Amino acid sequence: RGLGDVYKRQLQSRVGELEILVRLREEQLRMARMDKYGPRSEKLSASQLQLLDLEPGVQLAEVEAEASRQDSEKKVAAAPEGKQRKKRAAYSRAHPGRSPLPSHLPRKEVIIPCEEAPDGPLVGYEVREELVIKPAEFYVQVLKREKRLAVIADRRTIITAPMPLRIIEKCRFEDSVIIELVVRKYCDHQPAFRQRMIWERDHGIIVNDALLIRCILRAGELFQPLARVAGEELKKGGYIQADETRVAVLQQNGKGRNDTGWFWQYSAPDGLVYFDYQDSRSSAGPKAFLKGYTGTLQSDGYEVYTNLVEEIGAHAGCWAHVRRKFDAARKAAPKEVPCRDSQAILDEIASLYHVEKDARTTALDADGRLGLRQTRGIVTRLEALREKIVSTRSRVLPASQLGKACDYTLGQWDKLMVYTRDGRVEIDNNWCENDMRPIALGRKNWMHLGSEESGPKVAAIMTVIASAKRAGANVREYLSWVLPKLNDPATTEADLVEMLPARWLARRAEAAAQPER
Repeated sequence: RGLGDVYKRQLQSRVGELEILVRLREEQLRMARMDKYGPRSEKLSASQLQLLDLEPGVQLAEVEAEASRQDSEKKVAAAPEGKQRKKRAAYSRAHPGRSPLPSHLPRKEVIIPCEEAPDGPLVGYEVREELVIKPAEFYVQVLKREKRLAVIADRRTIITAPMPLRIIEKCRFEDSVIIELVVRKYCDHQPAFRQRMIWERDHGIIVNDALLIRCILRAGELFQPLARVAGEELKKGGYIQADETRVAVLQQNGKGRNDTGWFWQYSAPDGLVYFDYQDSRSSAGPKAFLKGYTGTLQSDGYEVYTNLVEEIGAHAGCWAHVRRKFDAARKAAPKEVPCRDSQAILDEIASLYHVEKDARTTALDADGRLGLRQTRGIVTRLEALREKIVSTRSRVLPASQLGKACDYTLGQWDKLMVYTRDGRVEIDNNWCENDMRPIALGRKNWMHLGSEESGPKVAAIMTVIASAKRAGANVREYLSWVLPKLNDPATTEADLVEMLPARWLARRAEAAAQPER
């Protein structure tokens, strides 16, 4: 009997271990299926995901149809008759009307004659506005430089008017064409070859890709001094957000695959944006850029940032990254058995963001925002949240999504508390991440950089464009103004500081406020 009891206990222990392992594998499998089928998979049950997995040729449209069908059926079946009537009544309400077309657009009147009564007295017009688009228009500018006869030192000679400065000398493109190339590639994510195809299809203009790339890289070369000044001005502030992302680089040594480069971004929510290109994700890049900086750096939990102790004064964490990890744990749990622990923590994090929303709505400055956080008792609420996370961590598997989320949060806790002591610091570094999205969108279109040498030039272009967007400037107008000046050899370091987007906008606003004489 004694040996039987021991064997029984061993068997029960083994069964418990296997049950835990099965739950962990089910969670991992659900996460893999969610990655495979996309956001719609969150609305599907574990059984539906399993059925989709059995069909190797399943299309995205089928996933969406299955998800929407289930939701609509549930809503119709579960909603009481009163709510259904209220929903139908909402659809029957009068449309609020179209928003007016922008007033700054020119108006061109087109009068449509009344052919049924051409001789009747005119009593008025039925007026309706509609938006019209005129496709891009190319024309050839013929430069005719005057040649004048002049007498210099009793000698007759011919003097020719100098050629205007151009981004690329002796190029067939005027500056506006190069600016259009840059804007469409780095704002609209259209690669150069696609723009070339549009030109050929719609306008019959035939150029080669090499010329377009040379024009773009020349603009990046001119932007490099301005980008360097933007980086130096950024470091003069006391608060910087940082993030990094990879980019493919066309391999040069015949390895059969692309190399990997990295764009590091440093920015201030209400200031400048600086992109730095590096050939690796090591700490060499941020150490070099942040050398001498004594302010606060905010980032995710990547270990390179945590090792910048000598370069920064304080390191702030990001609550958005914490939220994503608990949200992943919530999604990994099947709909039939929801993860209530992760949902409770997500609700607490949402309450933190409500405070930040109120601060933005009332346009509080740094001191006012810090005061609001203190008034709302953020520190006390975070201490209670930490206790909840510690309690949750003691009850879950370390390898589970929820266990990993708890470990990440507790490991970052000191950094996550920095924003409660400094009103300048945001609750997350989403400002920085938002300016990284064009790279993610762009690399799906232009695929890779042509070489390592083009990396710093592309980084300079993105620095100027992102800084202009952050300042609220019209990118095309700003580039049209600044690029010719950057090509002027007389431009000094002091001039570069005054060319930054925010200062350009301030001068424009000041000039517009001056009364006309």
